[in-house]
Amino acid sequence: MAENKMPLYQEIMKNIQDFIKNEGLEHGDVIPTEMILAEKYNVSRVTIRKAISKLIEKDILYSIKGSGTYVAFPKFEHNLFKLQGFTEEMQPFHNSIKNEVTEFSLISPDEQLQEILNISEDKKVYNIKRVRKLYDEALIIENAYIPFELFPDLSIEAMTKSKYGYLKEKGYSIKKRVEEFIPKLPNKETIDTFNIEPNTPLLELKAYSILNNDEIFEYSEVLYHPKKYKFKLELSR
Repeated sequence: MAENKMPLYQEIMKNIQDFIKNEGLEHGDVIPTEMILAEKYNVSRVTIRKAISKLIEKDILYSIKGSGTYVAFPKFEHNLFKLQGFTEEMQPFHNSIKNEVTEFSLISPDEQLQEILNISEDKKVYNIKRVRKLYDEALIIENAYIPFELFPDLSIEAMTKSKYGYLKEKGYSIKKRVEEFIPKLPNKETIDTFNIEPNTPLLELKAYSILNNDEIFEYSEVLYHPKKYKFKLELSR
């Protein structure tokens, strides 16, 4: 019986991925043109075009019309069953992550925040917005609310680092986090920050976290870049 042979375009897909790895190309680096790749692998440009198209579908490459084809940003896996902050999740890239604080203010909580954070209307709440970046590219947009009374010395500098690290320094630990995912479309600010198309569907995480002393220390609304994150559920029975 004849062996099943891999379709030619799939061989070229593997060859291109090997080329990216062997040449040490990183996200944002351009790959050779269709013509050069066709000559390199001795195949037609039609085959090269199909291989590239499939790699774009897999988010390994991306194309800019009139410019070229580039190595795509890696897609990160977020384990929904693991309580882990962005800084911990990106530990292998710790030298390249950045938390850009775009808002740091004290506000009066509305009824919803009062209920979620279990505080009265006369209490103040920090409103902290951060863009979490890797290699200076936005991965996450976070909008957090934290009771002022819990952390009166909270600063912008602290929020440019790890929020969970700050908690640990203060002697706190998180007992649990309650999360809810909601589909939504981006507003103009999100479109500009993520550099995505207006109708790109997003997942928004709404969550509140509880300390070991049963105090609710934070409510946050988090948007994940749709092209740079995937979510993992691992179930067993």
